[in-house]
Amino acid sequence: MKAIIVEEPGGLENLHIGEVQDPSGEVLIKVKYAGLNPIDVNTIKGKTNYKISPFPHIPGAEIAGIVKESKTNKFKPGDRVILYPRFFDNSCLYCISGKQHICENGGIYGATSNGGFSELFAGPALNFLKIPEDVDFEDAVGLPVGGLTSYHALIESNLKTGEKVLIVGASGNTGQYAVILSRIFGAEVYFVSRKKWLTEYGAIEWNGQNVDLIINSLGTDFFKNYLSYLNKGGRIVTFGTYTGKLTEIDLAFLYTGERKIIGSTGGTLKELQDLLKLVKNYKIKTKVWKHFKYTDIREALQQYDSKDGRIIIDF
Repeated sequence: MKAIIVEEPGGLENLHIGEVQDPSGEVLIKVKYAGLNPIDVNTIKGKTNYKISPFPHIPGAEIAGIVKESKTNKFKPGDRVILYPRFFDNSCLYCISGKQHICENGGIYGATSNGGFSELFAGPALNFLKIPEDVDFEDAVGLPVGGLTSYHALIESNLKTGEKVLIVGASGNTGQYAVILSRIFGAEVYFVSRKKWLTEYGAIEWNGQNVDLIINSLGTDFFKNYLSYLNKGGRIVTFGTYTGKLTEIDLAFLYTGERKIIGSTGGTLKELQDLLKLVKNYKIKTKVWKHFKYTDIREALQQYDSKDGRIIIDF
């Protein structure tokens, strides 16, 4: 099969399309779409916070496809599925408590294991979820990373109806979902972005208002500058380092107002199941900027920082 291959970390010059052996596993799918996310960009550039393995490496954490073969009764050929992108042992204390995303012996497909930027992908039956009949592939493919990361972050933040939320990087993959889901949760949503179409999702352009919750998916450049707008008792949730991972914090401002910093990553398998139901019930759709053929992956990466919505890779 054909796959997008990173020979070694460090840049686009190490990226190419190549022929690799067909994978095998409990469930084999033909990949239809893959999302392009910061984790993929950073993996290819060698800037990820994870130890990339193996090399040569196939990136791709967010995929949707059609079941080709199944060794279990859970799926049949032709089923439309998405991949839960965390592999896990299902036996450590975190897994037993339902937190497969932080499994002691787990990792992320596309980073710490080969991912789904390929014509075929195989994995455990536990890692695949059926796409509801009335949910399009295009809307489903953004859920395993972009959607789930935002959904889990909002749950971790204990967002309440009527609270004010500020979302930075709101037009990106996770940002769009954070806006949409915060509105579903009953929050008043403000955004930081040059993209005015976010108002179509019920968000308000931020103009220095104090808020109860800040969603920061971009890292350093968007942490220190916005923390001062957090109300007493407020929270800032962070789950990305695209602009860097180090920052300075005024500890006095933090503790005198009992403000909280919450680290969040990915999400649980059950949360992805619940998110699929939300997408179905609320007919959630996000803005897709462009589709790129997998053979044009370099062009997609070169345009990533100037995108106006999500990028989808077609296989």
